[in-house]
Amino acid sequence: MKVETFTAKGETLVGADCRLSNDKGSASVLSGQSALVRRSGGNLMMRCELSGQPAATGQAVSRANAGLAGNILLGGVLGAAVDVGTGAAYTYPTWVRLVFGEDRLYDRGDHRDNTVAAGTVVRSNLPATAERKEEAAVVAATPVAAPLSASPPAPAPTPPVAASSPALAAAKPQGPLALRQGNSLEYALIDGFTQVRTPVHYRVDRIDGDRILFNQGARIEKADGQLVSVSSPAGGLFDSASPPDGWGRPALAPGMRWRSEYTASNGEKARFELDASVVGTSRLTVDGADLTVQQIAYQGWMFAAVGNGPAQALPFKATAYYSPDMARVVRFEAEYRRVYLGMARETLELVRVWR
Repeated sequence: MKVETFTAKGETLVGADCRLSNDKGSASVLSGQSALVRRSGGNLMMRCELSGQPAATGQAVSRANAGLAGNILLGGVLGAAVDVGTGAAYTYPTWVRLVFGEDRLYDRGDHRDNTVAAGTVVRSNLPATAERKEEAAVVAATPVAAPLSASPPAPAPTPPVAASSPALAAAKPQGPLALRQGNSLEYALIDGFTQVRTPVHYRVDRIDGDRILFNQGARIEKADGQLVSVSSPAGGLFDSASPPDGWGRPALAPGMRWRSEYTASNGEKARFELDASVVGTSRLTVDGADLTVQQIAYQGWMFAAVGNGPAQALPFKATAYYSPDMARVVRFEAEYRRVYLGMARETLELVRVWR
């Protein structure tokens, strides 16, 4: 992987100390040069430091490479299992450009070899300009709910409760209207078997009428939290297997049921047939705030092909914990049985709201 570093003004700076790491190990390289990194199913964390500059950080999203399907056809289950276990089944972008003072996301699915991956800005740590300071002063003068604290999220929901309490009302956020340009939602993507946690950021780059654009338009939502589109599935199954309007919806009530039949527009482009039902109301602690959430259970089938073979029917089930106060899913659990490779299980949970 070739690593380059730039300033926010587009000036090339070489010689920064860069560290690249994943669950298989780490490597060091000076920016402007290339390093060998171990392949892995986990994302690659990158950090470059240079005297006089704020750190340049990012993460490269791991994607299955074309050789996995070929190895299944030629080597069978054993060959595929070895590739997944060693990391050989996965790959990263081969040329990345980090920017000092910014945290960026680089998705192999959007990258072609021998071209540079500029990435998507997740968060900027640059000092505020005069214009930004003035905008921040206006925002600070606007009455909004207190920001969420930095406490870690609860590992699992508590037993169902009947309704929101006065204590919840005092702590609850204002919903998506409280999000402003520059805010960022930090989630953690957790592998259900290895417990490896990968940070996932959805940064508000623009609010256009009743639409909120995250990560330069890679994810677009309506003001009420309904999904409009996802072009880069950074959040695992939460993004890549999402129904057209998302996993949650407003005005939910226990006992509500509906059916979703759709073809995912990203990820594996698999077809889904899922039955959804609101099974109850629970309480979750998210970033130190006690929230009431609607628990939505999904169960059905995912139809996906491996290589050039026919589509296989894979059992799929998921649970979404939707917060009416935040108008979004704050926790998502999903699992399905992959062809030849066993069970896949993962959780995406909201960790913090950066304001």
